[in-house]
Amino acid sequence: MIFLISASLLTVASFAYDPNTKVLKAFTQTFTTAENVKWEEYSDYYSVSFHTSGTSSRINYDKEGNIISSTRYYLPNLLPLNILNKLKRENPKRELFGVTELSVGDDMVYFVKMYDAKHWITLKVDTYGNSQVYEKYKKG
Repeated sequence: MIFLISASLLTVASFAYDPNTKVLKAFTQTFTTAENVKWEEYSDYYSVSFHTSGTSSRINYDKEGNIISSTRYYLPNLLPLNILNKLKRENPKRELFGVTELSVGDDMVYFVKMYDAKHWITLKVDTYGNSQVYEKYKKG
């Protein structure tokens, strides 16, 4: 009996955040290799998190299936080549660690985490490769 109740609740919970048809179609057409897909529903948008090709992503869709914003996390070697090259050239003594890519509408920015012997540094980088120090911490 407990098993049946648990199974029923689990089934209901797994469908609690399914998006509408427009949103689901927009997602599945674009992200055909997505894994570990998890949906959340909010009053005026849906949010989906998933993994694909070495990238963790969270995308927010409006109710019509349009992307409102996205956040992606990945290794620096997946940055656009012009940005990766510029960062390595301008920071030869620092190791690149990870990237957080934020996109809202047509605006995109990269937060690139790097380190050297004494510091952890996060650079805010635009789509042209222009960067500024966003945060800097001394290592322990």
